[in-house]
Amino acid sequence: MNIETANTEPFYRFHRFHEEFNRNIKVAFGALQLLGHSASAEVTEGSKLVILPTGGEPWGDGTKWRSLAPVSSQASKFLSQMGLVRVMSAFEDFLTNVKAEHDRYANLPLGTAVDSPKLPEDEDDSKEVLVRLFAQLGWDMKPIAFLVPLFDYFSIARNCVVHRSARASEALVEQAQSSALAACLAAWPSARGKKLPTLPNVEQSREIPFLPRHSILASEVCYRAAEYVNTRLASFLGESGIVYMAAHHTLLADERIPTAAKNSADRIVNYALAGRYRVVDLDPLESVKLLKQLDCWRKCLRRYEKLYPKAVAPKRKS
Repeated sequence: MNIETANTEPFYRFHRFHEEFNRNIKVAFGALQLLGHSASAEVTEGSKLVILPTGGEPWGDGTKWRSLAPVSSQASKFLSQMGLVRVMSAFEDFLTNVKAEHDRYANLPLGTAVDSPKLPEDEDDSKEVLVRLFAQLGWDMKPIAFLVPLFDYFSIARNCVVHRSARASEALVEQAQSSALAACLAAWPSARGKKLPTLPNVEQSREIPFLPRHSILASEVCYRAAEYVNTRLASFLGESGIVYMAAHHTLLADERIPTAAKNSADRIVNYALAGRYRVVDLDPLESVKLLKQLDCWRKCLRRYEKLYPKAVAPKRKS
């Protein structure tokens, strides 16, 4: 079994979010641009109102507009602001799931127990969530220290959108003008040497003029941090923990992940390991062996028999 490039469940979910988010932002913004240009041409030629379909929503047969250019601009700004909120929320959820995955394995009777310091929780200070997790788990942040100033910038901006109707706070202005952020942007590692998009000019108590590119950049920053967190979590779990993770999410959890394998408990676990979690060189019998060592295999069998009573149940082995 080789777990060098393995996905953990939290990272798999965030990876899918990252891909879908980038696609959704580009499609939504492109549609707004297309709508704005086509509507402008239509109004110029016929001097008629533009009617937009309501798609089954209770707003009548259609909404009528004299000009969509200003409305499209405001919608794009709204899309960018809400996109940023969505990114930071998804990343906080990722970190929460990382901690849960870590603790679930650590708290097994035969797992690897770790003493985590009890730190105060502060849900309003979202820029601290990453630092807090690393402190709790005793992980070194140096490999991702380069992105922290930009991550903090987007975290503060997210709070401005949520709590200040997208008006810039003093903290955001200070972060935007900080030498740490300037150094971060100047030295940002890029395989193709491509520069990051310029951040918007922010003024205290004025609306932040985000563009769609900024929400995509926030997603990229969080994704880079998530990649490193994934390697740390996979290293902590090891082969036994990765196998237990697969067993938990395919069989033991109340909300299980979908799987096409249903003929036996071990096939279900191995299907997730080889596909969803990218474990290579997998011996089909190895997962059962490791689950037995964790004293979890019988529990998996009982759960399988309850979930799939009509399936041919495998013979139990001690």
